[in-house]
Amino acid sequence: MRSLSLLGLLLITPVTVPSTSPGPPPGVFVEVTPSTAQVGRLVGIRAGCPENGKPATVSSTVFGQITVHPQDGFLTATATVPQSARAGDYVLRLRCPGGRSATTRLHVLDSGRPTRGPATGFGGMAHGGPPPGLLLAGGGAVAIAAGLWIGRRRRPSAG
Repeated sequence: MRSLSLLGLLLITPVTVPSTSPGPPPGVFVEVTPSTAQVGRLVGIRAGCPENGKPATVSSTVFGQITVHPQDGFLTATATVPQSARAGDYVLRLRCPGGRSATTRLHVLDSGRPTRGPATGFGGMAHGGPPPGLLLAGGGAVAIAAGLWIGRRRRPSAG
């Protein structure tokens, strides 16, 4: 029995495997929310440096250079995706005061409206509203149901 409980303990004990992939030092990061945005939309930038009490810079070809300021233990800023931005992926690079850096990506969509509705099935509403025949059939079904209901209420009960 003791060996079964030891086996159960080994099965539920989480195992941590050290990562060998290169990345920014612990505590150095930059993220953009949302990570996909249309031109003209506001995005939030949140970053972390070893020196979170001092401002740092985030630069990209879409925004230029932005200063992130200390707020609630992080470095934060907001930015608007310029109307002149082209659709595509943009790298945002954080540069901490001590020289450390981190990167993330922002995916920019153009400002055009979608050319078609989502592919979710029947699609009667996807192209400007339901077809007129569908409205006529629905109205007829409602009228028949109402007539049957009224007809049943007027019949005298046997008994």
